Amino acid sequence: MRWWRRFLKRRRLERDLDAELRFHVEQQVADLTRTGLTESEARRRARLTFGGLEQIKDACRDVRGTGWLESVFQDIRYALRGLHSTPVVSAAVVMSLALGIGANSAVYTVVHAALLRALPVSNPDRRAAQIDPATALRFE
Repeated sequence: MRWWRRFLKRRRLERDLDAELRFHVEQQVADLTRTGLTESEARRRARLTFGGLEQIKDACRDVRGTGWLESVFQDIRYALRGLHSTPVVSAAVVMSLALGIGANSAVYTVVHAALLRALPVSNPDRRAAQIDPATALRFE
């Protein structure tokens, strides 16, 4: 359940990650300005040295192990926004789901009543059908 706590504290972890990355970039800028570069040139070189900060953040999120959960919640939010923007499609989806669930419930009820439930007699495994050949239906 540690991943759940990390997921719940993700805003604080994101702020900490931003602060740490800013610190390292500023340290690199300070080191480069001490070598004689202007601050703008030092900042540009520091960003080139570090690469894309968003890629670094993504790699840190992957190490944290909550990326899949964030992706699931992001997908759910996207789906809800899409359903909200098209109410006719939303109604069709809800009706299709309701019809499918209702049909499954009806089929299960019939199968349960006819096949799965025990017979309402004592010792149902000892019951047998007795057929009189004289009165049996004949197909000619």
